[in-house]
Amino acid sequence: MRKRFIDKKEEYNNLYKSLGKKDNIISNIRFFLIVLIIYFGYKIYNGFGNLFLTLEIILVFLFSVLVVYHQKIREERERAKILEDINGRYISRIDGAWIDFKDTGKEFIDTSHDYSNDLDIVGENSIFQLLNITNTHTGRKIFANNLLKPDKDKKKIYLRQEAIKELSGKLGLVQEIEYLTYKNKKDLKDPEILIKYAESKENLFKSKFIKNLIRFMPTLVFSIIIFGIISRNHFMIYIGLDVLIVQVLIWLLSMFRNSKILGTVHYLKYNLETYLEVLKFLEKEDFSSEELKRIKETMFSQGRSSIEAIKGLDKITEIINIRSGGIANLFLNVLLLWDYQCIFLLEKWKDKYREKVRCWIEGIGEIESLISFSVLNNINSHIIFPEIVDGKSKIIAEELGHPLINMEDRVDNDIRIDNEIFIITGSNMSGKTTFLRTIGINLVLAYNGAGVCAKSIELTLLDIITSMRIVDNLKGGISTFYAEILRIKRIIDRSKNEDNMIFLIDEIFTGTNSVDRILGAKNVIGNLNKDNIIGMITTHDLELCALDSKERIRNFYFEDKYEDKTIRFDYKIKSGKSTSTNAKNLMNLAGIKIIEQ
Repeated sequence: MRKRFIDKKEEYNNLYKSLGKKDNIISNIRFFLIVLIIYFGYKIYNGFGNLFLTLEIILVFLFSVLVVYHQKIREERERAKILEDINGRYISRIDGAWIDFKDTGKEFIDTSHDYSNDLDIVGENSIFQLLNITNTHTGRKIFANNLLKPDKDKKKIYLRQEAIKELSGKLGLVQEIEYLTYKNKKDLKDPEILIKYAESKENLFKSKFIKNLIRFMPTLVFSIIIFGIISRNHFMIYIGLDVLIVQVLIWLLSMFRNSKILGTVHYLKYNLETYLEVLKFLEKEDFSSEELKRIKETMFSQGRSSIEAIKGLDKITEIINIRSGGIANLFLNVLLLWDYQCIFLLEKWKDKYREKVRCWIEGIGEIESLISFSVLNNINSHIIFPEIVDGKSKIIAEELGHPLINMEDRVDNDIRIDNEIFIITGSNMSGKTTFLRTIGINLVLAYNGAGVCAKSIELTLLDIITSMRIVDNLKGGISTFYAEILRIKRIIDRSKNEDNMIFLIDEIFTGTNSVDRILGAKNVIGNLNKDNIIGMITTHDLELCALDSKERIRNFYFEDKYEDKTIRFDYKIKSGKSTSTNAKNLMNLAGIKIIEQ
């Protein structure tokens, strides 16, 4: 699996070097041609005849062709470099170096979310950081939203599974789309401002008469002035100049408003180029999965309308950019009311495509999101697509592993939780917390139609809610312990309204004394011990294990062994309760002298 990306990285590196040599050769030839063009120009200037003129024309033509070819070589070289980097990032994912990726999705962090902060969904060292290959603003938002709010619909999950399977087998397509969206990444903007403008039914003028008057006013001005000059009628010339003054006033009255509207489109110049390239690429691709066909249909429901629309908007952008210079802006608006003409073109464009722009842009984002989920299949050989079943809440899996831990370092576990609650005990660092996160993060992937790290897995549709990373709120006057109480109350309240739910609670009530902790934990478990509510609670309090006498509650544990002044963990979950603690052994390892036994 790793070798595949090493070979592709090397292939693109060799191509990059080869194109670099061509780049240097063409640069030298261009310099030589410029010298000859200047020399022949000098000869022509000094009257050396038609031969040098002919040679000059040929050289200028050759130079022009070479400039175009040179630009193409540089674009191909840039593409080779980006694709080399893309394959390098796949290798980093496999090697575990993905934690250095800059895009962590930290802006999507919400500590009040049901599970994201506890399960490393977004932010540093998260599933977002590992899998994300989205580069457009819309794609990033859709991918994050999918992770945070998966659509738990059985039919849709299976449709997404089919799409992700197809994409994971089309690595060339996946990397090409990543290249097309990545090359302008630093210049891509949030397109929401364009979408809102396109969807708006408000135009600059409601009256068609006023709109047409302003549109044709420059023609009227020039016609009157030219007629006056030709006929030598000074009165007509003065009328033309008066109308021109009115024209200038019309421009000045809406100058700032018009500039704001036109600036919106100019602001998204690189977005339009990127969308156009992606749409052209996707137009040629045949998909077999229903979900990808559906997304493609939204983009090309009326033939090439999306491509033609983006092309049209791109051309309007070029027209707008003509007036970007200060003097050009002044003359074009004074003489032609250029800003108004551009806005009228924009209004005509949005009236034609108003209902479709959001679908096109979000369609590209959806493709990016599905591609991101497909990445896991290409960096991890231990991936299976889950079976979604009906009935009582359950998760049954063989060799379930944590997707953020390297395959070489990861310890997988079997699990069978069938309408039950697990109380998990074990010493520090034995693997309890990681096991809870393994369950949670794989559920998030499963409900997005992605593969999970397991040999086999079947599960029901469950709402996920956790209590693991509890932080205080000093401004709000809330201690860590009280923050945990509020979080667990939220879990209990949700259990009253949910038919199918899984809760994951780590080290319950560690912020209080053992008597209150045990009493509180027993009451929490009692409140959550309801049909179709499943979950896991980790604890150091072995007294809680006595609750396994109640229906639906079972004990499991992780163990450690202290041998030759070393603590060893196997990170395997076992049935029953823990019989060991390791605090004293950890203190010994840290060099703290044990005075009292």
